[in-house]
Amino acid sequence: MRLYIVEISKYVIAILSCLFAMCGFIALKFKSEKKRAPIYALQIIMQVIILVLSFITIVLRTGNLNYIFYGIGIVLVLSSLLLLFSAFFPDGNKLIINNAAFLMMTSVIMLMRIDSGKALRQMIIAGVSIVAMFIVCEIVYKLPVLTNLTWAYAILGAVFLGIVLLCGSITNGSYISFTAFGVTFQPSEFVKLIFIFFLSCVLCRAATIKEALITFGVAMVYILILMMSRDLGASAILFIIYLAVLFVASRNPAYLLAGVGIGMVGAIAGFMLFRHVRVRVQAWLDPWSTIESTGYQLTQSLFGISSGGWFGLGLFKGNPQTIPYVEDDFIFSAIAEEFGIIYSISMILVVISMFLMMLFEASRLRDRWSKYIDCGIAVWLIFQTFLTVGGGSKFIPLTGVTLPLVSYGGTSLMVTMLSIGVFEATCLIRVDEHYEALERYRQAQAMSHDYQD
Repeated sequence: MRLYIVEISKYVIAILSCLFAMCGFIALKFKSEKKRAPIYALQIIMQVIILVLSFITIVLRTGNLNYIFYGIGIVLVLSSLLLLFSAFFPDGNKLIINNAAFLMMTSVIMLMRIDSGKALRQMIIAGVSIVAMFIVCEIVYKLPVLTNLTWAYAILGAVFLGIVLLCGSITNGSYISFTAFGVTFQPSEFVKLIFIFFLSCVLCRAATIKEALITFGVAMVYILILMMSRDLGASAILFIIYLAVLFVASRNPAYLLAGVGIGMVGAIAGFMLFRHVRVRVQAWLDPWSTIESTGYQLTQSLFGISSGGWFGLGLFKGNPQTIPYVEDDFIFSAIAEEFGIIYSISMILVVISMFLMMLFEASRLRDRWSKYIDCGIAVWLIFQTFLTVGGGSKFIPLTGVTLPLVSYGGTSLMVTMLSIGVFEATCLIRVDEHYEALERYRQAQAMSHDYQD
């Protein structure tokens, strides 16, 4: 009986994950949150079923009832996100919140299988990040002065990157983290959001050649520091964010073409200057020839993805521990192995629906600062996902970046949730614009009637 429950659960989870992702795209058809409400309710029901079935599987596989308490913990964390957001920000975009909850749920379940201690820390950080998200949402919504702190953002970002360059520790050949008072941070994660704020402040006023050169100069300073730190993954993300926001603001394809050319030169320079980049490229080109050394990580990732099949081997039936740093850079491979290709593709589709919804909300905004903020966050989210999934599946060379909201890492999770809080604040601004437009229309109609009388 136990075997039947576990096997049937595997198929139900895969099917529900697919339906959950489909709901995200269906929600894009409706402009009103009220019309999307039934879809959101269905998503929450499916998410609860996936969570319950996953922990039932874990308990039945291991025979350890203590995992039930972890399940209760993640239920409390995600319930606080879903319920408190609806209570405090009823006009916010709930699809982004539902999808974020789905990704965090997947993260905790997979980390529980890999390392329960890290899963517990991830849950605690998720709880703190949710509170921080609410605070940031309120601050960005209520304080328009944030649109005037242009050079404060530029300087703050440079300081953050400078600290990790001078005092950071080496991880996989790069200076990416900094430890203070026993707590490890990745300043480059914060700089992504800070840089988006800077770009939006400059370009919301104008997007002429002058503004393009100013933002390019700051972007090059950041990227130069990151290259000195050997953090090429973060530098690539910053550059793509820069190109995307500049193109949206200027609508000038020449900037985009020039940026692509500069990016190609930068990629070649990174390959020539840094040995660990050349090692990664060689491992990407032919990991099988160095399977016992530099190609080991990637080959194990490919073995994991291929062995899972459509519906996965099931929780605690795979061997994700054979992949070095699986909880950080290769968690997608572990998910594909034990949850299956269907679940993994559904997870990617969840991120894509978040990306499209953010762009949809940006297109409806009149406030250019908010519009560019949304575009920057959307591009950051989708491009970082592409780098992680592409690297783990041998589509592109490894970059060492995390899968947003899924990979283990406190800084990454915290900053991603903060960016969602910023996005939700722009949604509230968009709702205010809608109400103001309605009020102007009513006043115009009233004046028209008065004139006719």
